Amino acid sequence: MDVETPKPGPNEVLIRVKFAGVNPVDYFTINRGGKPMPHIPGAEFAGVIEEVGANVRGVDVGDEVVVYNRLFDGSCRYCLVGHEELCVNGGLIGVVTNGGFAEYAVVPATNAIKVPRSVSLDEAATLPVGALTAWHMVFDRAGVRAGELVVVFGATGNVGSYAVQFAKLAGATVVAVSRKAGRVRDVLMGLGADYVVTPDEAQALVNELSNGLGADLVIDAVGQATWNLSFQLVARYGRWVTAGALTGGDVTLNLPSLYSREVTVMGSTGGTRAELIKLLELLSSVGSRRPYTLRWVLMGLGRCLA
Repeated sequence: MDVETPKPGPNEVLIRVKFAGVNPVDYFTINRGGKPMPHIPGAEFAGVIEEVGANVRGVDVGDEVVVYNRLFDGSCRYCLVGHEELCVNGGLIGVVTNGGFAEYAVVPATNAIKVPRSVSLDEAATLPVGALTAWHMVFDRAGVRAGELVVVFGATGNVGSYAVQFAKLAGATVVAVSRKAGRVRDVLMGLGADYVVTPDEAQALVNELSNGLGADLVIDAVGQATWNLSFQLVARYGRWVTAGALTGGDVTLNLPSLYSREVTVMGSTGGTRAELIKLLELLSSVGSRRPYTLRWVLMGLGRCLA
């Protein structure tokens, strides 16, 4: 439907949306509802600033920007330590406000991050959900290290395909697990996976690679359907991390298995503004020098495979 072009208030900017990503959060918002109603979803987008409100600093009309989609007050205990994704007074743009599935969107100026000239807007638009979620999960929460064995479930999904690359960038040996393994093996190996297997093949391969010890880190955003297998693959003193539950969120955890192996189970959500800026810098520095790795996913290939 046609709606009026929104007007930016103080400390806000009006963005003409050029590219918008489609993610599970948008599916859930469309089916469960958002605010306000009627609602415009869209949690991942980039565009050009067309108007600025009063008191705006740092960005101006004509700037190409990508939207950091976590609203934050900047003053709660989590914001003060740089974790805006956990702001107690926050929410997700496109869920608790109108989002980017429209020609225009209004966002706080602090959420509009300038895109380097060497990065195209279609590339930048793939960062705020899939890439940022994977980066925060792999590096901040799980602390992946060179030489570790990392298993990624749901490797052909948006977050999963980024996680494969980021784990490889850290120097890990990466096992990509996907039901589509036979069809996407070459693509996933091009993105950095050392091995590509189906869930049925994962246990045997991990045992072989680790001499039966298990994986140092297991990443699983699939949820209930893969929980039992993915948790079983974690080595003693290993880590298990998730940023989603696409197949359901209710699982059973065997506590003796948890504490006797000293396994760390972690949750992760979104990421910080600083991490999004880091991703833009990384993409800018990659340029065309590594066309078969990071740039592939950042151009949205991971989303196409989902």
